[in-house]
Amino acid sequence: MQTCPKPIDAIIAITYRCNAKCKMCNIWQIQDHTEISADQYLKLPASLKDINISGGEPFLRSDLIEIIKNIKTTCPNAKLIISTNGIATDLIKQKMIEIIKIESNIGIAVSLDGIGKIHDQIRGIDGAYEKVLATIAELKKIKVKQIKFAFTLTNDNLTEMTKVYDLAQKLKIDFTLSSMQSSDVYFGNKENQLNHDSNQLKEKFNYLITNQIKKWSIKQWVRAYFTFGLYQFILGQGRLLPSEAGQTHFFLDPKGIIYPSVVDSAPIGNINSVAKFEQIWCSTQNQNLRQQLKNGLAKSSWMICTARTAIKKHPLKVGWWVIKNITSSLLSFPRKRESKKPVL
Repeated sequence: MQTCPKPIDAIIAITYRCNAKCKMCNIWQIQDHTEISADQYLKLPASLKDINISGGEPFLRSDLIEIIKNIKTTCPNAKLIISTNGIATDLIKQKMIEIIKIESNIGIAVSLDGIGKIHDQIRGIDGAYEKVLATIAELKKIKVKQIKFAFTLTNDNLTEMTKVYDLAQKLKIDFTLSSMQSSDVYFGNKENQLNHDSNQLKEKFNYLITNQIKKWSIKQWVRAYFTFGLYQFILGQGRLLPSEAGQTHFFLDPKGIIYPSVVDSAPIGNINSVAKFEQIWCSTQNQNLRQQLKNGLAKSSWMICTARTAIKKHPLKVGWWVIKNITSSLLSFPRKRESKKPVL
């Protein structure tokens, strides 16, 4: 008899309404804004440990605070993070003041894809960069504990990646990295393909990995491993670890449709149609889909949402990579800062 693994990681898109016009995403063009009610989020499984509340732009939902309250009620042990483009500074501040009363440790990831006009061009909004900086400043004022820049690598901003990382260090906030992806069920069905000079790609990724690995932080070491995995994936060398899509991870869209991930298009079911999430997750249909995904049906991708649980499942492999690279960094520890041995 097949087992029914408990999901521990989820991306929850609560709306496809958006106030940006990003180059790598067509979500802002979606006209159908059917959204499940806040009460439906009370059906989420209590086993979840990491939840990314996304969109569209999540802060455009008028009942966002109620949604957060319901998610926290049904998933009390989950780490919550809201992804935002950071454009609506006043709205974000107003709602975050209320949200941190519900969950004081909630994180917020503000998209930043370049410095100045480059970010504006990628996000399709004049002044977007300045609005992001204003949002970060306001979030600090109200004492949001976990703030990060979320950088999405496109064909237009490779040279900006290290600049945004350096700005995050200057502002004393975190930095996360992803690359544009193609999806039949997310990004507004946008087809994306990265094309970069291999030498420049290596240089920029080496800068990030080297800086992450030299920090005395397990979190940053894991980030370095993820960054290395993204580099390998962009080069066409596949995933470092098996996908957890549909195994311990799922994606919930605004209409309530559950998918294995944001890039896997086979629907598992609709949360509106059941009393409990487990009725869908543990169904015979999903057991069969889960086995197919495990056998290679899962779409190849490398994103933190499906990589995070895979990393937790393979601590020895990840740990060995970290030890090797820390050792390499220490052995070459700088007579001159710029002469350190490359990680890649």
